[in-house]
Amino acid sequence: MQKFFDVMLKKKFRDHGLDPDEPSSLDDPRYGEFKNEKVYYKQICVTLDYCIRQEWFPNVAAAGMRGRFDPQAKWDGKPVDANDLIEEIRLETFNELAGTPRDDEPKYDYENIKNKLFGTSGLRDNLKQRVGFDTAPYRQFQKYEELKLLKILYRTEKHHSEKVNITKLLGDLSLEIVDRSILGETSVHGQVVTELLTQVHLAIEQRFPASANQAIINLTMAWNEKLLQIGALTHSQWPKEVRMAELQRIRDYGKLLLERLDEPRPVSDKKLLESFYLRVLQLKQIARTHDIDRVTNFIAGSKQTEDLRKQEVRRMPFPSSVITDAVTFVREHMNAVASFIYPGEQITVKHRRFLLKQAAAVPELLALYNKQKIGGQQELTTFFLLSCLQEIELSHSLGEGDDENAFKNEYYLANGKPRTLTSVFKKMTRQMNVEEVFQLVWTIKLERRINANLGRLDEYLLLVDIGTVCNQMINKTMQVPDLGTMCVWNEFLLSQMIVNETMPIVLATVEFDHIITQMTGLSCDLRTMRLFSYFTSEVISDVLTQSIAREIELTMRQRRPEDLQVMKFNLFEVEFFLGFSIDLARRTFVLRFFMPEVNDEKNTLMENAGLGKFANGHERLTRQ
Repeated sequence: MQKFFDVMLKKKFRDHGLDPDEPSSLDDPRYGEFKNEKVYYKQICVTLDYCIRQEWFPNVAAAGMRGRFDPQAKWDGKPVDANDLIEEIRLETFNELAGTPRDDEPKYDYENIKNKLFGTSGLRDNLKQRVGFDTAPYRQFQKYEELKLLKILYRTEKHHSEKVNITKLLGDLSLEIVDRSILGETSVHGQVVTELLTQVHLAIEQRFPASANQAIINLTMAWNEKLLQIGALTHSQWPKEVRMAELQRIRDYGKLLLERLDEPRPVSDKKLLESFYLRVLQLKQIARTHDIDRVTNFIAGSKQTEDLRKQEVRRMPFPSSVITDAVTFVREHMNAVASFIYPGEQITVKHRRFLLKQAAAVPELLALYNKQKIGGQQELTTFFLLSCLQEIELSHSLGEGDDENAFKNEYYLANGKPRTLTSVFKKMTRQMNVEEVFQLVWTIKLERRINANLGRLDEYLLLVDIGTVCNQMINKTMQVPDLGTMCVWNEFLLSQMIVNETMPIVLATVEFDHIITQMTGLSCDLRTMRLFSYFTSEVISDVLTQSIAREIELTMRQRRPEDLQVMKFNLFEVEFFLGFSIDLARRTFVLRFFMPEVNDEKNTLMENAGLGKFANGHERLTRQ
């Protein structure tokens, strides 16, 4: 297989006019046309560039990159300092440029290179200020690795085909730093970030990138599942006011938790280059949450959304059913469709032509919608078709100055000009490349319209708020470039977004409060919700509540009922501890925590990661 792969790859080199046996080919601009293509190499996904450098030229890098601080170089054990790196870059740059048409003496001037690397607003300083990656904690024992990273960054900037400020590019959060080439799409800066990661990958343990990427994927999937679980509440049989109250509870609890969090701390043995690799992966994910929040705020806060909230839900002219062809359906039911899209208007030929033209674009819009949304795939139904046509018509009715007329994609070196959503729509539905943020805009617009047509717009807007809270939790999880810390924080924060799919917790707490008050004469102060996530049946609810009430009655007979009391439960073959006390002055039962049995090792890990205040009771928040 490897031999076949090499033969095919060497043919690709020759097809581009390159010599596959010559290391200098890796510096040729023609190599850049395919070097970032993804392949599976030793069971992990890497770029062709990584594979070629590892397999074909492991000891001889591209011309001008044979220095002591190159990605594939190994430390010889001799002391190194900043001057060694400056001199290496200066000599390499001189050898590359001197006597050529590109000769530029300031590029190999010692002081210029020194300032670029170590000066105020140099690469090292900007890593900390813009990227959130401080090399100082590593410097004492990993000076060589620090200098190697700085050289990678320096060469990424100086040897890229277009002028790039790499720290500003990474710091200007945007989906345009996410490489979409594997989907057959392009992003403005995705290739630059892929090249940077490839260079760092060459310098670190081969398997780490696979572990780091998988950790990010697992984290993202877990939060998507959590959002789907919360979103399922809007489809439940409970009255709307109960669903709204439950969503508000989840949102408010999440906000309260965020206010109480301390700063994450690293718990793993830190390796500078691996930590930086992880930091770039984290920034790509944070960029996604950043743009999602920008888009949802743009749509949710618009005048158009407010207008939809005030409108009565209109009955669909057809029962929702799957259709095979949008244009045929609209043509055959034109009168009913047109009257629904243009209520109260005199339908003209212009209206009919418009609807037929836009119906032809709906299948492509459906494909984009399914690509961006989380959860099951949406089918082409009459309901979806009419919702699309409503939203398309809305965008065409808007003009300059209207809230949803145009959106500005913000990223490094963006031109700063807003683009109308109708112009973006035309490109998207003609299968032309469109920046991903605009795909998100149209996805959110359609989600809003669908929920408005279902009479669930208020609930949807609460879900948007909860999504923003979850994104803030994801960002907090990724604040420190440490896999151990990231996993500990992620597990904890996910456990806090508590949902009971059988009984809304707002109802469970009301019933619990009523029974406790009836049996003990005490009111309830509930500082944890985890207990009520296990109220999955009337039998379980009654058993737990009755047991707690009896324990309260026993405690009231003790000399110091205000002291912390701990009960032990066995639920679903897991041991749980419930902590409570009695506030005599307020005649109140105070539920302090309800948590599974956790060993000392896990408590210590949480404390080391910056979650010490929650280590002995995951839901204790505002009061002790």
